[in-house]
Amino acid sequence: MCGVFGFVAKEDNTISLDIIREVAEVTMTRGPHAWGIAWVDRKRKLHMFKQSGQIVDSLGLLAMAKDATMLIGHCRWATHGDYRNNLNNHPHPADGGWIVHNGMIHHYKEIIDQHDLHPMTECDSEVLGLLIERANGKLIDRCGQAVQVSRGRSPLVMLGLWKDRLVAARANGQPLHIGETGKSYYIASLPGALPGQIKSVKDGEVLEFGDAK
Repeated sequence: MCGVFGFVAKEDNTISLDIIREVAEVTMTRGPHAWGIAWVDRKRKLHMFKQSGQIVDSLGLLAMAKDATMLIGHCRWATHGDYRNNLNNHPHPADGGWIVHNGMIHHYKEIIDQHDLHPMTECDSEVLGLLIERANGKLIDRCGQAVQVSRGRSPLVMLGLWKDRLVAARANGQPLHIGETGKSYYIASLPGALPGQIKSVKDGEVLEFGDAK
């Protein structure tokens, strides 16, 4: 099942640890086996951390992203790949950035063969990052192509983070919501803890936040 969450600041704002902790706790109901985050700090440096276990047992560690201007997170319900091997947990690399994924890519082995990919883990989600790296064109278009190839008939949500932007994509009915305040956007599979005005991302939509170049 899994769950994803994220954050994008407006102007010169940074993340609220209180809000993101609440969002993470709600998200964990969709994935208790492992968790991870990637974030961009005020100096536009990109960081990543992941580990096995429930995020509610490690909420204090979210303080490492206290100056985040953008962030993506994942709470994993392990399907493909043992969560005790941290390589299988999210985020996964994607052409200089990181992606998190909610859903099952049932035909991921076919994708690996058809596109001559070389995964380093047993996790189906890794193919999204590999497809983004292999594709041509603008980043948002490459993300859209990767989602299109990977979704099959199964529901899928992907969040991707790079130094200058965050990309969010939803396909085949997997839930994804955005809460907008005057200072920021918070993103999550479940809307329960989202602040501000909440809306659902449209099915098939690919959104880009940050510096679109």
